[in-house]
Amino acid sequence: MTELRDLVELPGGRQASYEVIGEGEPALYFMGGPGFSASLLRDDAELLSDRFAVHLIDPPGSGHSSPPQDPSDYDHLGHARFYDEVRQALGIDRATIMGGSFGGVVAVSYAALFPEPTTRCIAISTRVAGEEVAGEEAAEEMRAMLARHSAAPWFSEAEETWNTWTERVLAATESSQVDEMMSVVLPLYTADPDRPGVVRMIEIYRREGRTNLDAAKVWESGLWQRIDVRPLLGDVQAPTLVLTGELDLICGPTHARALAHAIPHATVEIIPDCGHMIAAERPVEFKRAIEAFAS
Repeated sequence: MTELRDLVELPGGRQASYEVIGEGEPALYFMGGPGFSASLLRDDAELLSDRFAVHLIDPPGSGHSSPPQDPSDYDHLGHARFYDEVRQALGIDRATIMGGSFGGVVAVSYAALFPEPTTRCIAISTRVAGEEVAGEEAAEEMRAMLARHSAAPWFSEAEETWNTWTERVLAATESSQVDEMMSVVLPLYTADPDRPGVVRMIEIYRREGRTNLDAAKVWESGLWQRIDVRPLLGDVQAPTLVLTGELDLICGPTHARALAHAIPHATVEIIPDCGHMIAAERPVEFKRAIEAFAS
C-alpha cells in the first residue's frame, strides 16, 4: 500500500510523517505500540472528524518518522518530547492530547511535561505501569479476559504466541515476523472478535500493520515492563478523561481507576462489554464519551 502522508522537518535534520483527518479544534492522537504507524488509527479519527482536526503523527521510527538517536527514547518520555517537537513544527499552539494503549501512557506523560499546549487529555485503554509493577489485581483481570476466549478455535495458537511473545520478538530477524504474531493475538484484545467493527480492525492490522522492529526489540528488552507513569500523574493540570473497556485484558478498570485517582482533574468512564479496542468495538460509545467530555 502506498502511503500518501505529509512530512514536517524537525531540528537536527530529522523528520516526522503525519496526516490530518477532520476539521475543527486540533487534536494530537498518539498510536499505541510502540512500533506501529499512526495510519492504523484512521477509523478512530474518522469517528471524531466532525469535532476535531485529528493529527495522526507517526511515532519515532515508524512510517517516515526518524528514529531516535538513543534507543531509550522509545519510552513514554521520549515519545512525548518527539510529539511536542512535531506540534511546534506544525505551528499548533494548543491541542487536545489523546492516545490509546501505550499512546495513552504517552498522552498523560505529555500533559504532565507540557501543560501549556494541552487543552485537555484523553487516555484510552491506558496502563499506569508495566508488568513488573502493575500488581495482582491487574494480573487477575488479564487472566480472566484470556479465559473468556479459551473455547475459541483460534485460542490455542493465540495463547501460545501471547505466552512466548517476548522471546519471539527478540529472536525475530524481520518485521514481518512480528506483524504475523500480532495478527494471531489481536482477537485476544477484544471482547468479541466477531463484531463487524472488530473484524474490520483486525483486517486492517493484518493488511497494513508494519512493525518497527527496532522499537519492538527495545520495548521487549525490558523497557515496557519497567515503565511506571504514576510519578507524573500529579503534574497533569488539564481536564482528563480516562476511557477504558470493562473487559480490557491489559489496561482494564484497575489501571483506569489508578489513573483517575492520581490525576487531579480526571474522570473515568468504563465501557461495558468492551475490550482494548474501544473505537472498533463500541464506536458509538467511543464517539459519545469523547465529544461529551470535549463539549
